[in-house]
Amino acid sequence: MASDRRFGNHNAMHVSLALVGLLARASVAAQPQPPLDVPPAINSHNVSVTYDPYQFATGSNVEQHVRLTGTPEGARFTWPKVSATKWDTGLLAVQSWGAESQPWVEVSAGSVTIRQFLDPNAFGIRWLNLSGLRTQLAGGAEVTLRAHAVTLGGDDATLRLFQNQLDLDKPLLIIAPHPDDAEIAAFGLYAGRRSTIVTVTAGNAGVMNYRAQVADPPEHYRLKGYLRAVDSVVVPWQGGIPPERAYNLGYFDGRLDAMYADPSLTVPEVYGPNTDVAPYRRANLGSLLPNGSRTNTWSHLVEDIVTVLRKVNPAIIVMPDPRLDSHLDHEYATVAVVQALEQWNRDATFLLYTNHAGADHYPFGPAGNVTSLPPLATAGADIMLQKVFSYETNPELQIRKLFALESMHDLRLSPEEQSTCDVPNARHRTDDYPRTYEEDYLRRAVRANEIFYVFDRAGVQQLVRRFLESAAKNHAPQ
Repeated sequence: MASDRRFGNHNAMHVSLALVGLLARASVAAQPQPPLDVPPAINSHNVSVTYDPYQFATGSNVEQHVRLTGTPEGARFTWPKVSATKWDTGLLAVQSWGAESQPWVEVSAGSVTIRQFLDPNAFGIRWLNLSGLRTQLAGGAEVTLRAHAVTLGGDDATLRLFQNQLDLDKPLLIIAPHPDDAEIAAFGLYAGRRSTIVTVTAGNAGVMNYRAQVADPPEHYRLKGYLRAVDSVVVPWQGGIPPERAYNLGYFDGRLDAMYADPSLTVPEVYGPNTDVAPYRRANLGSLLPNGSRTNTWSHLVEDIVTVLRKVNPAIIVMPDPRLDSHLDHEYATVAVVQALEQWNRDATFLLYTNHAGADHYPFGPAGNVTSLPPLATAGADIMLQKVFSYETNPELQIRKLFALESMHDLRLSPEEQSTCDVPNARHRTDDYPRTYEEDYLRRAVRANEIFYVFDRAGVQQLVRRFLESAAKNHAPQ
């Protein structure tokens, strides 16, 4: 991938920061650290410490069992000799008894150390992402786990290695339910590649960010939707994707489940009577679809996605996982894509993501750390995965992703908040994103990797069928 010259001068800064971190770590390591006395976690779901919600398709990975040896700071094990010599993603299942608010596990091999934060009070199996250690891991290598605010239980751990063999030089299609979802989930993956970004909705819902400028709700959300639609078209350019390869379909935020319920019904905006997506499609510069009048219906949405598939002919399609992403628009955006597949008879690889998990606190811990599989909100909701793909993002790419996210109107302070940030008793949002650290995407999204769940065409179709069956069952009258 070609690098943007504007970021070339950061190399010296990264080296300096790395040296500072190395010296600090050496200083800490020189002093004996007493083991943490961490009490058992709150077991809110009353599950076994060996409970693992994730299942993996047979033959999709190399499975090995390693013996953990306890240490005062955590555990260690010896890397086994495995048959998948070209694996790209490695996960290690450990038993967690974490009981504090910021539990983390630091994993070291050779000269490389990575850190992953777990969910507060993590209890049960948690998957540590070891992909960033790949260059250091060969048969016989020693791997050490240093735990903070979490106790690692058990003597055995399961290691899974995935060999995805993805050809990222082929056309990619990124499906984003809202403006900024493509950047949150996959900026690193799509930047500098043959990518097309398609955003399903204009993002014309949520908090009245700009009520100081436009007090009337319908007009306010018309402005907000247009601003966010423009963002979805121009911000990908920061990743080398020109506006001609980014398109906003203009459908209405917060309405996809209602549209799905009656495919031919014209569904109006949440805050006003408008039923035409054209006001938002005028933000587009490309010609992927016509920008004229079009009513907000599920049938039109699926038709539009069929047209996109035929024009782009993607080899890889990136979209939300409806089982792991708790936002309705994210769930039904993927349902629409899978319905469109019925009229597009080509093979593709599907990379699924989640932007809403763990009560919108996942991924956990500060930006820049490693992320892995999210914890599930409901015990017993077992999740089948074919493969997992961890895409590494170097420090330069993380900086570019940070500023792409910061360019999104809905991820930063409104003009009113910026102009009165130091005014006592000024009207500021305190109960919604992005004012809270736990939910802020500038923390959650800028990571050392982006995580995807890999499926083939048949697998993603079966996944969506089961999701819809479960959704129908959950909403059936009692």
